[in-house]
Amino acid sequence: MVSHIADNVVRARNMGASAEAITAWRELLTHTHVDEADYADWARALAELYRRRGRGLAAGRIHEYLLSIGPALEQYGQDGSPRDVGRVLQLGRRLSEAARQYQEASLFAHAAQAAEEDGDLEFALSLYEQVTRQNEALGERYLAGLGALNGGRVAAELSRDNRRDALFAHATRLLEQEADEREQRGEREGAFRCYLCLIEIGKVEASYENLAEGYLNCIRILKAKADRFFTMQYYYDFISRAEELGELHSVAELYREAGEYARRVGFIYGDYFLQRAAKAWLHVGEVGLEQGNPPELVENALLAAVSCFNRIEDDRGVAECYRTLSELSLSDSKIKRYRTLFEELQDEAFQSGQPNEPQPFPEYFRRPVKMPKIWIRDLLVAESGKDIPDAIGRLVGDHKNVWEVQRRKALLISLMYDDHIRSGGDASAVPPAIIEKIGELNHAAAVPPLMALYEQAGPSTRVVILERASGLKQKEVFALIDRAVSDSNDAVQKAGIMALRRTTFPQALDSLVRIFNSHNEAEIKDTCLRSIAAIGTDEACEFLLDILRSNSAALGHRARALLEKHAQERMLSALERNRRREPDPNLRMFIGRLVDQIRTRRGSLAY
Repeated sequence: MVSHIADNVVRARNMGASAEAITAWRELLTHTHVDEADYADWARALAELYRRRGRGLAAGRIHEYLLSIGPALEQYGQDGSPRDVGRVLQLGRRLSEAARQYQEASLFAHAAQAAEEDGDLEFALSLYEQVTRQNEALGERYLAGLGALNGGRVAAELSRDNRRDALFAHATRLLEQEADEREQRGEREGAFRCYLCLIEIGKVEASYENLAEGYLNCIRILKAKADRFFTMQYYYDFISRAEELGELHSVAELYREAGEYARRVGFIYGDYFLQRAAKAWLHVGEVGLEQGNPPELVENALLAAVSCFNRIEDDRGVAECYRTLSELSLSDSKIKRYRTLFEELQDEAFQSGQPNEPQPFPEYFRRPVKMPKIWIRDLLVAESGKDIPDAIGRLVGDHKNVWEVQRRKALLISLMYDDHIRSGGDASAVPPAIIEKIGELNHAAAVPPLMALYEQAGPSTRVVILERASGLKQKEVFALIDRAVSDSNDAVQKAGIMALRRTTFPQALDSLVRIFNSHNEAEIKDTCLRSIAAIGTDEACEFLLDILRSNSAALGHRARALLEKHAQERMLSALERNRRREPDPNLRMFIGRLVDQIRTRRGSLAY
């Protein structure tokens, strides 16, 4: 393979500046996994050939890939769009020029980001406010909320408190409304993004209310998705934030809630959190005493600590609490009762010594959750266009966020599209070869151009688009599949169902459930169930069990058969939980058989 490539390089060089040389260099660029230095050499040779032949846009794309800012600007200045010029200016850190260029192209979010990176916060603030107004006028509530969030964030940096408060209040209202609507539509991922944004507002404002709303809803959605690891991380992250803000009652309650959850899902860290909860409630009581709070409030805190110590069988902790309770200014009957309880426990509790320390919470769980800056990224994506030059072209130079191989594939798609247009091709009638390459890109940016092509294409091209799109393994592709399964053309509808059958990656679950619930056609429902079963996660198992419980007819039988076929290790936690709480003896027996089947398979694999 290596010698074959080396021979082709020699052949391409020997062709000089001929048309055949362009074909030879282009063929070499299809080897997207070669060494970076070799690929860059081939790309430079091709860019020079394009420049000589007046293919300025193609040359500019290659120079952008190479991060050769000057040559890319020269070519884009002649043949590119204002978006192309702004993007390369930003890559070259000529941020002030980039912001003005984007502003002239009405790409206000891009302009705001460039201005903010340049340190021109006043300009960035006005641009983010423009983003908010523009998207509100278009009815894009989520994007308007993001614009207001970013405006409030920049206003906070400028110490414009009144402006910050107004923008954050506006953003909170818009994002809360959007989250509610998305959840009603079954779009939990979309709602989760809204709640992440509320967390960001809470962090900037140091506002417990927004932090609590954001974190608790994120935790709720993560629990519903059976994502145990992230649930625990979000609990710990929220507790850390609440401690920083001095929210003592919330900290204690969150520790208790996290401990109960950890026990319920089989984590060994439940006792750690319950112990921390007990100590947090003791701290609440101590602070209450210091501040002269009513003794009844201190009593409530100490009783909460007793409950937590009892859960981890720490008799010594319980006895200490009762001793403190007996010393409060409470009614005589209460003091007598607490004194009696203390005396009954003290001998045994104190003779047994200190209880064993619970399993500590691991360091890798304690790291702050790295939340993606979707409040900026989603705005930029929304402005990134739906045609191939804009949506795919933006990936070519993005060396920070896009994998190298994906950048190379995006470059090849951009060059193929330029070939198509240069030969007189219609922008709305893209050849199947380009559609195929877009389908191989495996990036969410591929979906908008495929959707735009789908809207303009005839049935045969729509079928090709669906065949390629289903291989993207991006949840955004369901926007396309949704359209296809309701298409009036039978061939397109069948292609949509086939695409559903191939979407068996974990992130597809929410969309599969939504399509299952919103369609009555038996074939669509059956296909969704098959894909959900193939996903095979804890949450997929829960969904199939719910279908089995609520449907005695065909769907219930199908869910049962799929569970028998796809029962696997990843489903074990859900199956064991459901076996414990299932009231129907027949279903409980069926679940038990699945558990035994998985464990038997596990045992056979060990030998």
